[in-house]
This record gives sequence, C-alpha cells and structure tokens, in this order.
Amino acid sequence: MARPPFLAGLLIGGWLSLLIGAGANAAWLFMALKRAGVQFASRDTRMLDAEETGRVLAGVLAQPAFLAVFMLGLVVGPAGAWLLIRRARVGGPGARRLRWAAAGLVIAGAIGAAQLALARTIADRAVERTEALVSDDQARAATARSALDVAHRTSEVAYAAQTGLVAVAALILVPRPRG
Repeated sequence: MARPPFLAGLLIGGWLSLLIGAGANAAWLFMALKRAGVQFASRDTRMLDAEETGRVLAGVLAQPAFLAVFMLGLVVGPAGAWLLIRRARVGGPGARRLRWAAAGLVIAGAIGAAQLALARTIADRAVERTEALVSDDQARAATARSALDVAHRTSEVAYAAQTGLVAVAALILVPRPRG
C-alpha cells in the first residue's frame, strides 16, 4: 500500500492549522473590536460607526497573518503534492488517493496565490472607503463599500475553498484500517 510520507502529513496538518487559526483570529478580532465600540473620529467629519471601525481595524490587524499563511501555502502546497506524487509512484491500492490529495494541494496553493492579489484589492477598497467616509463623500463611500463587499465575499469563498481542499487532503491521508 502506498502510505503517505510523514513529512507531507506534517506540512499539510500545519498548513491546515494555520488556515483555521488565521480565520478564527480574524473573526475574533472583528467581534472584539465591534463590541469594544472603538470608533474613528476626525475633526469636522462624522464618526465611523463601531462596526465599520471594527471591520477596518480587524482587516488591518489580521492581514499580515493571512498573507503569511497564503505565502506558506505557495510552498507547502507544491512541496506536499510533490512528496505525495513521489510516494504514489510506488503504486499500490492507496496510490490513487495520494494523487487526489496532491491535486487538492496544488489547487489550494493556487487559490492562495490568487488570495495574495485579492488581499491587496481588499486593502485598497478599505482605504478608499475610509477616505470617502472621512471626507463625507457618501456617493463614493457607497460605491467603495459595494466594491469592498464583493471583494471580501470573494475572498471568503476562496478562503473556505482553500481550507476545504487542505482539509480533504489531510483526511485522505488518514491511515485506513487494514482488513
């Protein structure tokens, strides 16, 4: 039977843990900042409400962790896939499972690469939204909010897909009972 290499399992487990941790940390940051009622205020302009402030601050604080996880995925995805493909060449009943796990890792790594570009878009949209709110340009603020929401939803879907693919790859590698 083609058993997965220990190093591949370790890399995949670590990557999955970091993906889950980064997402949980961002959610916690948003909720904590929103509950704290922290608000941006500027002279001669209106205050940004606590939810908007929490959203901006959580994004700023969580972004470095997400970027690190996405960059790690650019290395771990192909490296783990390469280790699994090497082991799958040995053959046996588990070789096909290893190839499926390897394909999932490559796709998850590619999603992470796209997420790096999307993170920049989200940051730009958040800055544009905040600048528009501070300058009290409501039309520009609404347009920027709409663009930010679309980019953020796209990012959330991509993040869930990436995490799901890594989780499936990890589950595929769980040893099956012989018998």
